[in-house]
Amino acid sequence: MSHYIKTISSIGLLILFSFSVVADELQDRQNIEDQAINLFKTGNFLKLNLLAQDYLVTEKRTSSGLWKLTLFHTGISQITNQKNTDEHYWATLEDKALSWVESQPEFPAGYLAYADFLIGHAWMYRGDEWAREVKKESWKPFYEHIEKAKEYLLKSKPISSTDPRWYELMIIIARAEGWSSEQFNSLLEEGLMRFPFFYQIYFAAIDYLLPKWHGSKFEIEKFAKEAINITKTKEKTGLYARVYWYTSQSNYGTKLFTDSAVQWEKMSAAIDDVLEVYPDQWNINNFAYFSCLASDAKKTNTLINMIRGNALIQVWGNGTYYSRCKAWAGKNYQYSK
Repeated sequence: MSHYIKTISSIGLLILFSFSVVADELQDRQNIEDQAINLFKTGNFLKLNLLAQDYLVTEKRTSSGLWKLTLFHTGISQITNQKNTDEHYWATLEDKALSWVESQPEFPAGYLAYADFLIGHAWMYRGDEWAREVKKESWKPFYEHIEKAKEYLLKSKPISSTDPRWYELMIIIARAEGWSSEQFNSLLEEGLMRFPFFYQIYFAAIDYLLPKWHGSKFEIEKFAKEAINITKTKEKTGLYARVYWYTSQSNYGTKLFTDSAVQWEKMSAAIDDVLEVYPDQWNINNFAYFSCLASDAKKTNTLINMIRGNALIQVWGNGTYYSRCKAWAGKNYQYSK
């Protein structure tokens, strides 16, 4: 029996004995984000700090492998509305974040929230347009707020950088300010040395390396391979799959296997490594989707047969693509046997 069949068989047994439906994954994510939002709105800074520290120290994950600390910070970030141009709105949020810091300055979460709000405020001025379409008068306040966030993070670094979110935010700032590759790599190396298994540092780095910002598809591929070497003691090759999953979401979409430098054979093996530890239905559906997108009938058929219940609309859309993939993979897999 081949290594591939053995791996898939072990994954199947894991699913049988530790099955976790996707509703648990997505609900878990929502619950963590909502809790962070509600605690901030009610000003319960003590519980916010204790919750963030628990997620940080224990490195708790959801069933798909996502850090719960990431979801905590995502919830705080979602409080802001970058379409809101009311300066009083932003001042109120920023003042409340500073009150959070002042309530218990020994914890990092409040510092990170304040810096995050400053970055959100900056992007309110800039908007989501291409640089050439941004109004000339918007650039000055944009860079002023980015600089303010950077100075605050650097000043508070002894405390705030004990949470890996510090490096994620600094890399976001590096992208916005157009740091040189030497500056960026120095920051990234430090972050990954301290927090090698925190996914969001890798994902923030991918945004910097996108062709539309400061890199290229070949630099992304080089970084994805480096990610394997950094994390292989715990993740095996799984980070390669996660990096390109994120890259698809942030830039390439359905053109991942035509426009990027991803190597499907390497990603396919990485998918097996992720599912060996996190045989979650969210992961299975997404990896089945990528397998079909990569025109791998055998892999698609195997993963689709591991889906329990209905295919996930959040992954496959209205279901048409899922039906086409399932029919195509089943037919072509039979012919290839």
